Amino acid sequence: MPLTDRQDEILKAIIEEHITSAQPIASVELVEKRGLRCSGATVRNIMSDLVQKGYLQMFHVSSGRTPTDLAYRYYISELMQEDEVSVLEEIALKQKVWSQRYELEKLLVNLTDVLSDTVGSLALTLTSDGFISYTGTSKMLDIPEFFEIAVTKSVFRFVDDYELAKSILCKDYNSGEISVLIGREIGLADMDPVCMVSTHASLGGKECYIGVIGPSRTRYQRVIPIMRYVSSLLKEISAEV
Repeated sequence: MPLTDRQDEILKAIIEEHITSAQPIASVELVEKRGLRCSGATVRNIMSDLVQKGYLQMFHVSSGRTPTDLAYRYYISELMQEDEVSVLEEIALKQKVWSQRYELEKLLVNLTDVLSDTVGSLALTLTSDGFISYTGTSKMLDIPEFFEIAVTKSVFRFVDDYELAKSILCKDYNSGEISVLIGREIGLADMDPVCMVSTHASLGGKECYIGVIGPSRTRYQRVIPIMRYVSSLLKEISAEV
């Protein structure tokens, strides 16, 4: 059943506040922060409806609500307004990899470095013939979701296992050049609060996969357009070489 315009407005506000704060969102707080033209009671009723529909979850009756994987998927497809990739970011990404376009492994190592710095998360690349590179593990320690040791160990196990990483990164490009796997869609234990945004390209006769790993409350409006630019950049390099 589709959501109403008011439900869309409230859900979008909750998701964006939670992405920023990493905390459950309460109705009164939401009205104050977003300047909503409705009462806290109205927002509570809408939040209750969104819980029943599977878009929000609550851990304690007295606490606020947090988005579910379904909510993030809906946000990406229906509610999100993508940020523009800045010219400076495009230049930084291109300069880092263009000079290595004839040396694939160096190109991919450089790409993981600049991509991790750009999105502030873990980035990895791998090829169809066994090469894998990742960087940004220290950045995970600044993200609340990765304070949980089981979650972080699961991510480390993933990036340390080429066959496992390849099986996940090759998993889903049905929706186009960018794949987004959220929580349980990844299919691995202890990665419910994690997401992976990735793309792929053919370079030097090899299939290459590039991804970033972050919390499920990732700033999709920023990460997705950056990954789309990476995809277009790799296509440009493929045509050049």
